[in-house]
This record gives sequence, structure tokens and C-alpha cells, in this order.
Amino acid sequence: MPVSSVNTSTSVRTVEADEIGFAGLTSQDFMKLLIAQLQNQDPTNPLDSDQLLNQITQMRNLQSSIELESALKNLTLSQQLSGATSFLGKMVTALHGDNDQEIQGIVERVQVKDGKALLTIEGTDIELSEVVSVEA
Repeated sequence: MPVSSVNTSTSVRTVEADEIGFAGLTSQDFMKLLIAQLQNQDPTNPLDSDQLLNQITQMRNLQSSIELESALKNLTLSQQLSGATSFLGKMVTALHGDNDQEIQGIVERVQVKDGKALLTIEGTDIELSEVVSVEA
């Protein structure tokens, strides 16, 4: 009985959550997709150059939009964090939660959770938008 060998080596690359879909598409990946599309097109009905250029342009525009969105999110978070750190050690009053519970205290720390900069006052995390007054 012949023995068959199975190739168990793979070149699977793990990706971060922000590299999923077009966000993870590198220029090299893009070229591989384009070449695969050209190789697998119907030879009796090939794409004309205008259609091909239109598809390339649409894919690149989409990738650029995704990259711009990611950069803007990072910039916004950086600005929030910078603004939040200016509250450290200051007396802050905030209206917190759905019932607008008033919380007052000294900001003990600043942290980032779920893409938002939060102030911690007496063990309670407060969003910047909930702050109504700051004392020096």
C-alpha cells in the first residue's frame, strides 16, 4: 500500500483586527488580486482597458478611504487623550449615565477604553462629553 505524504506547512499569516478586509490589503496583495483577475477572465469576453482601469481606481479609492478613516480615528483619540490629561488632579463635575447622576471629584487618572478617552473620578469612569465644569 503506497504511503501518501501530506504537506503540513502553511504560510497563513495572522492579522490584527484593523487589517481585515481592504484595510489589510497591501500594494502587493492588490497586484496579486489584479493578476489573478486577469488570468481568470473569460478569454472570449476580456475586460477592455477602460473597465480594468475603472476597477483599479475604485479599489484604490476604497483602500484610501479606509486608510483615511483609520488615521482620523487615531487623530481624534489622540486629541481626546491630550484634552483628558489636562483634567488630571482637577476638581470636575459631570452628569453621568442615562439618569444624569451628578458626580463630583478630583480626576485620578485618564485611560482609553473602547476607543474613548475616559476620566476616572472616585473609581467611576466618565466620558469627556459628560463633564459640565472644571475647577482649577
